[in-house]
Amino acid sequence: MITKRFGALLAVLGLALSACGTAGTATPTAAAPTSTPGSGATATPAPSASTGVTPTNGGTLVVGLDGDMAYADPSLVSDGNSLYVAAQVVQGLVGLKPGTIADVVPVLASDMPTVSSDGKTYTFKLRTGVNFQDGTPFNADAVIYNYQRWQGFDPKSDLGTNDYYYPAVFGGFGTASNIVSITAPDEQTVVFQLKAPQSNFLLSQTLQVFGIQSPTALKTMNANATPLAGNKYAHGQAQENMVGTGPFMFKEWVTGDHITLVKNPNYWDTANAAHLDSITFNVGLKDSTAKLQALQSGSIDFAETIAATDVAAAQGAGLTIVDRGDSCNLGYLGMNQSIGGKATIYADKNVRLGIASALNTASYIKAFYGPNDKVPQSWMPPATIGFKAETLPTYNAQTAQSDLAAANLTTAQKAIDLYYPSNVVRPYMPDPKDLAQAIATDLTSAGFTVTLKTEDWGSAYVNDATTGKLPLFLFGWTCDWAGADDFIYTGFFGYQNGQPNAQFGYKNDQMNQDMLNALAAPTQDQANQDWGQAQDLIAQDMPTVPLVNSTPPGAYTAKVHGFVGAGNLVEYFNTVWLSQ
Repeated sequence: MITKRFGALLAVLGLALSACGTAGTATPTAAAPTSTPGSGATATPAPSASTGVTPTNGGTLVVGLDGDMAYADPSLVSDGNSLYVAAQVVQGLVGLKPGTIADVVPVLASDMPTVSSDGKTYTFKLRTGVNFQDGTPFNADAVIYNYQRWQGFDPKSDLGTNDYYYPAVFGGFGTASNIVSITAPDEQTVVFQLKAPQSNFLLSQTLQVFGIQSPTALKTMNANATPLAGNKYAHGQAQENMVGTGPFMFKEWVTGDHITLVKNPNYWDTANAAHLDSITFNVGLKDSTAKLQALQSGSIDFAETIAATDVAAAQGAGLTIVDRGDSCNLGYLGMNQSIGGKATIYADKNVRLGIASALNTASYIKAFYGPNDKVPQSWMPPATIGFKAETLPTYNAQTAQSDLAAANLTTAQKAIDLYYPSNVVRPYMPDPKDLAQAIATDLTSAGFTVTLKTEDWGSAYVNDATTGKLPLFLFGWTCDWAGADDFIYTGFFGYQNGQPNAQFGYKNDQMNQDMLNALAAPTQDQANQDWGQAQDLIAQDMPTVPLVNSTPPGAYTAKVHGFVGAGNLVEYFNTVWLSQ
């Protein structure tokens, strides 16, 4: 159903773009959904009740989160844990309808925007009577302040290096951004002027990182302070933190233990106000087994995810399993070809191909994943628009030996470090340590001497991986939207400020050009052809090894009602209520 709905939206967009024409652009251009304007449009991401049961107000929901947050400032994060919390607190101009990946609805905008015939101008009318959680009025100035803040980050500063999404979506900071200007004809109108058409503009702005925060709080709490180690706002230690307009407010973050949100008593959308008094996110449960035990004991009510191999046990214990539909993620083994400007052994294609053939990915699926989880056929799951099935290397010890022999590595070069994260469970990585050990065993059989190394997910691993400090590492990507650009361009291999993504150091100018052609394609058929050509080149080079497309199950107890799951893990708790 997700694929059919998103495909139909793409077809509509393709007709619109072919009518107005497009220009080449270095910014992502996955298709944007359409929406029928009208005063009756859904005000905020919230499903309507369908059970006929009157919800009970009050109580605290205890959620077993997959790991700790990276920062309390949503602008500076790219990890799922931080975004999962932020989705309850901050809101953007637009958001996703619950349970969907690409159904965009107006949130702080009063309606969907009007778009100029050339696709470069978006005009938003804003809601009236909305206040931030600190009492600051929401208006056009607040929107402009937030976007100008992001655009103004120094790419070499702590702020710029941690703000992954703004440059990934808009092509860079400052003048490199596809946003030329943001103006306010009046307090309730905001006009975005783009350099070039960007058809994923609306869809990308549903991300929590583009949630509008209180300018008063950002200024007063010195949210732009660097280095980030001393930034109290980013670390959730200021008097006010993560101040948005959502149904829940940030209260407390005890690193490594819990995060507490409380109901916003003055939430502007009264029809969709929270039923719960508060949410406590327990970030100290280190694996699926611990979460399952906590559910059974009643110490938590809801587990964001559990291992697919624990589903039967959870059902046997009377727990409800969250069905999130099609996979919208990719777990992979990352290989960084250049660290600090110096080539690594992974710059040699023979090494990368040898490693790909050395890994028994099918055995990893059997050992660590569920029956619905699959070995990937490309760098995105099959339900993604623009997906092309590739013939990727499969486990073959002889092929691995041959490729590695061609690389002619020295004994010293064969001594490698393999990094995996600790204190986290991700949908594509339910057991990071054991998965890393299994991979290390296969690499040892191929002739490497492997040293396993680990870093804490929230405090070091995410930053070190995404800023290009790790040579060989486990990581993954859960989709923001189900488009090829979100995976192979935004998530993985798209150039940033003209340079390859530092996470992989993978340079292939033709691949990048194919992706740019896809971004500017006038029809979806042409875009898919270009995305396919890009995937062909990536498959030839094997810059990373795709390991799994998983469908992450969650679980909750019988006291939890009103929850709606989504394949991209963008899920809201304002409609959740607890039975006594």
